[in-house]
Amino acid sequence: MKWDDDLKEGTPVYNFASSKSETICSVAGPGTGKSFAIKRRIVRLMEDGINPKKILAITFTRTAAKDLKTEISSLAIKGTESVVAKTLHSHALSILMRNEVIEKTGRFPRMILDHEINSSLHDLDDSDFGGIKEKKKLVGEYLAAWATMQIDDPGYAKNEIQEKFEKRLINWMKYHKGMLVGEVIPLAIEYLKYNPACEAIGYFDVILVDEYQDLNKSEQQFIKLIRGDAEIVIVGDDDQSIYGFKYAHPAGIQEVDKLHGKYEAIPFDECRRCPTTVTKMASNLIAKNPNRTLGDLIPFKTNPKGDVNIIQWSHHDEEIPGIVRIIIKELKGGLIEPGDILILSPRRIIGYQLRDYLLAENIPVKSYFRESTIKKAEVQKAFSLINFLSEPDDCIALRYLLGVGSSSFRAASYKKLVSEAVKRKCTVREILDLILKKKVVVKGVAALLKHYAKILEDVIAIKDLLKTSPETLFEEKFITRDELEIEFYELNQIYQDIIAELGIDEAKDEGTQQEWIKTVFNKMQELVTNPEIPDDIDHVRIMSLHSSKGLSNKMVIMCSMIDELIPYLTKDMTEDEVEHHIQEQRRLFYVATTRCKGDSSYSGKLIVSSFTRIFGTKALQMGIGANPKKDLRVTTTRYVSEFGKAAPTPVLGTTLI
Repeated sequence: MKWDDDLKEGTPVYNFASSKSETICSVAGPGTGKSFAIKRRIVRLMEDGINPKKILAITFTRTAAKDLKTEISSLAIKGTESVVAKTLHSHALSILMRNEVIEKTGRFPRMILDHEINSSLHDLDDSDFGGIKEKKKLVGEYLAAWATMQIDDPGYAKNEIQEKFEKRLINWMKYHKGMLVGEVIPLAIEYLKYNPACEAIGYFDVILVDEYQDLNKSEQQFIKLIRGDAEIVIVGDDDQSIYGFKYAHPAGIQEVDKLHGKYEAIPFDECRRCPTTVTKMASNLIAKNPNRTLGDLIPFKTNPKGDVNIIQWSHHDEEIPGIVRIIIKELKGGLIEPGDILILSPRRIIGYQLRDYLLAENIPVKSYFRESTIKKAEVQKAFSLINFLSEPDDCIALRYLLGVGSSSFRAASYKKLVSEAVKRKCTVREILDLILKKKVVVKGVAALLKHYAKILEDVIAIKDLLKTSPETLFEEKFITRDELEIEFYELNQIYQDIIAELGIDEAKDEGTQQEWIKTVFNKMQELVTNPEIPDDIDHVRIMSLHSSKGLSNKMVIMCSMIDELIPYLTKDMTEDEVEHHIQEQRRLFYVATTRCKGDSSYSGKLIVSSFTRIFGTKALQMGIGANPKKDLRVTTTRYVSEFGKAAPTPVLGTTLI
């Protein structure tokens, strides 16, 4: 295959693939063919003699990087397998590791998870830092390299409190032998900035950056630093920026010239994925956001019109079984399979209800709420316990376990242990073991010591259980109440998938058990922190709106689309924060809407579902303020009205059954 086979000159794909510009910026709307264009450009570069090993394709998430690699490899052209496709953070970490930067700075590449950082917030007890909420904000600012409002250069602290907090936080992480995932970029920036002769700068001849709108300002600066004299292609869409909570800087795609100078703009605005009705609706919706780059999303003329239904139920308890009956009816039609159905839910608890109803009807289904796998305290504790079980010298897991269950995280007692450990030049765990053996006395740590003894008892109990029935670990040790089954579902599913692949014989053998535990936890940690959707789909998928990015299906159902859940607004938001959140949630709704695809065999079906009432108790479970003794009246999300005249008139959900 040649790069220009079947390409029409003058089209965005042709222009993108053929351009010899040193800097290109392509704003590409959903389903407009950017992946196809990237592949053709890579073929053209290779035909021009560029070494594929000198082409770096970089993106924000591991799933996106994997998809990019798969797309490139699908070209089936010799050499494409050598194209380097990876995430931004993995590339930054490899630079730091290769140049021994982390080791030289006394840091350790053990990534600290969100829930684990809570223990450090209690240990950093300076009154200047404020309470836990203020400390979390300081951590967030540090992770974005002090560029929280995208108004100043990354890498520089803004005031004395931030400087002091950074120093204390880094010292805590050095002592506990860990680092934050988002800390990789600031460290890499600092290294590259002061080491301009580093081989990582300008190593690649071509850099392709996808999903540029998801990067924060410091991440965009990192790309500038590694570029050197390389040709660079930046692809993204500020309309699809949905990671504001990670300090994404979508305006960066409008300001490419500030970092990279003059560039050639090659926009992609014709949606080849979605049915034409969906495209028109989505375009009307996103047009409500100000300061956009792309303009209208244009329907592809030969695409089918599609079947769009905006439905409402009188009560939340009617919506779940009603949607299941709609799915059953659609499957009986014989035009689609379970794997062609994607259900998007604003809350995990709603998704789980749908999953259970579908399973009861013998419809294959799986939920993918991996981004919230370890959000609940009981699950966090279990995860850290398995971590400690796999690596007894993990200081961060132990610190979390010692503090969990206490509002103060037992910070005062822990401080005494650290002081004694430093004096004796040993670890906190070693001090605790010495105290248990009555070889050392440390006053004021009795409650903490009792807690540590219970941790050791749990470790022994788990090891004994693994010798007989590893597959029942979660049911026997963690799911101690019926209501915890929902909270542990995702983590238990991950565990079951891992041991099904790995086998359980080594878990039952005392000589191989520890290595088995370590392997299981490492795989579990990887899947929790970098969730993946399997390639081979033979089941209905249920997930959050955020997780749907990058996916598409013939039948897409957006359930429980009420204004109380999207946009989800809280009373503590300022006026500016409310407006910012409404715009980002509109972008999220836009992304979800454009997951629907159609073809000649099935025109594509999009269902947007809502309800008018919900039990107060269920509303409270979803974070919605309500009287637990009464039904709460709710309304369809405001974004439905923004579909405009392109959308059909809303009808009762029962009309589709």
